[in-house]
Amino acid sequence: MVEKKTDRRILKTKRVLRESLLYLLKEQPIQKISVSLLCEKSDINRSTFYTYYSSPMDLLESIEDEILNTLEEDMIQFEKENSISQLMNSIIFYISEHKQLVRLLFSDHGDPGFQNKLLFATQRWTMPMWQSRRPDYDAETLSSLHIYIVSGCMAVIRQWITGGFQESEEEVSLMLEKLSASTSVGFLQGK
Repeated sequence: MVEKKTDRRILKTKRVLRESLLYLLKEQPIQKISVSLLCEKSDINRSTFYTYYSSPMDLLESIEDEILNTLEEDMIQFEKENSISQLMNSIIFYISEHKQLVRLLFSDHGDPGFQNKLLFATQRWTMPMWQSRRPDYDAETLSSLHIYIVSGCMAVIRQWITGGFQESEEEVSLMLEKLSASTSVGFLQGK
């Protein structure tokens, strides 16, 4: 019984730290957010902060890891069902449900390396599948194709975010699906 109370307090503390960090990211880049400022905003003492995180960047990376874990689950489902449409829908609807968070992560105030983490994480999940389906292509060629497609998708998503999410989720998802499919099919048939 006591353990559940402790768990709730830990979850509450982490939630407050997360919310405070996201609030501060609206005002300044992650590099300028200190532990002191974050603790002051959270009304949590520094020793409590250091119990869970080593720095504000460490906290931000834990948030990013949650996103990457969700994306990994989507990628596993995509591999099982081989449905690029379902994958794009999952990604776009996740973004839509977490607009403020994603807007901050894609902004100049977030982690400048986050988009590279996304690129390499998706590459780690998709390359084995692509290589097994297309053994006639070397890994370097497939890797280049992957980088090209994912970078383009991230640029479209970034444009959607900075444009204030004007297009519907369905429109963006369909656009990403068509761009990804036509690029990969066109490239792979051109051999």
